[in-house]
Amino acid sequence: MSEYWSPKPLYRSVVLILDGLGDRPVPELGGRTPLQVARKPTLDSLAAEGVTGIMDVIEPGVRPGTDTGHMALFGYDPYRFYPGRGPLEAAGIGVELKPGDVALRANFATVREEGGRLIVVDRRAGRIRGEDAEALTRYLNERIGSVDDVRVSFHHATAHRLVVVLRGDSLSPRVSDSDPGTAREGEPVREVKPLTNDPESERTARILWKLLLRAHEELERCPVNEERVKRGLLPANAVLTRGAGMVPYGIVPFREQFGATAYLVAEEATVLGVARILGIEGEIPGGSTADLDTDLDAIFNRALDAYRRGYEFVFIHVKGTDIAGHDAKPLEKARFIERVDEAFAGFLSRIDRGKTIVAVTADHSTPCTVRDHSGDPVPLLINGPGVRRDDVTSFDEISCARGGLGRIRGVNLVRILLDLMNKPIMFGE
Repeated sequence: MSEYWSPKPLYRSVVLILDGLGDRPVPELGGRTPLQVARKPTLDSLAAEGVTGIMDVIEPGVRPGTDTGHMALFGYDPYRFYPGRGPLEAAGIGVELKPGDVALRANFATVREEGGRLIVVDRRAGRIRGEDAEALTRYLNERIGSVDDVRVSFHHATAHRLVVVLRGDSLSPRVSDSDPGTAREGEPVREVKPLTNDPESERTARILWKLLLRAHEELERCPVNEERVKRGLLPANAVLTRGAGMVPYGIVPFREQFGATAYLVAEEATVLGVARILGIEGEIPGGSTADLDTDLDAIFNRALDAYRRGYEFVFIHVKGTDIAGHDAKPLEKARFIERVDEAFAGFLSRIDRGKTIVAVTADHSTPCTVRDHSGDPVPLLINGPGVRRDDVTSFDEISCARGGLGRIRGVNLVRILLDLMNKPIMFGE
């Protein structure tokens, strides 16, 4: 039976996660990665005074999503616990879900009726946002409370986006998307179908399709849409769904699972949603843009506040490195790493380094030459009291491969940090 063993002194951990940090050699950088090119005295010093390694966030060769990557970094196996994007979107905007709820990402859209089918004119309804979108969400909730014996709720997210939640018995997330996708505007709304041959999937698909037809009928006569047409705007007369998921049974909240409190400062709702489903508190700070122009001082100031409030784990998520990788901008990726290095130095100067384990890593690689996530391992450094030093002196993908941590998986990180914090999970006597 496992138990927590807590000798003195006890330490805390700060984990900096640079989204998409890992890269591959870039020809225009002389065959080096942006991390190798960047001037980063803080990160290099942490590596030189600590231990390094590389990490397969999920497993070798598997391309992590930002969502599954963070789930692994928080210590939970995504193969077992990943709920799908719908529940993450819901949790990210503060919707409380229960195990068994089915949540879906959705858009307000513009459709027209043609030959008995609904044809997608604009899957974002002219990028509707603000009060119109919020009013339409309220309108749907006032008029559609349930379908058959399943409770239904709509929750406005950002701009044209919303979340649809189904709550009832014998539901399944294994249903198809009704959203045909951006490249297929002009095609019909796709009828929701079960993806597996079981009663729960068939029932859920039938109820969801009935719900979407009902939503179209209600939105067609909504006064908000009548006013939008008068103003020369597209009506938001349909809801398109995708990414159905279900919160799995058996998730033990982070504090119970690992015996430690945790807080996340994140730059996007998906990452915050992962944290909330796992019972980790968190926020998206004002000033963060999830892009290269983000306010790094705002991010680290909020992280410092969490640290001073006594959380034992403080996770810090920064997005810009991933954006530069997707945009194939290696020099901008290197420059952004330099900005992070400087801002992180300021943060580290204001915490108790003698009682803190510091880790720096990534949720996945986003090579500039690929412009997408890849299965390449990511670099990892751990620094702090009691940490064994290796002979690596630079924090980058190639140097860290020689480090004393070797090659680990993402789900190992929290347990390694707990051990260094003198709060290991005992196995056996």
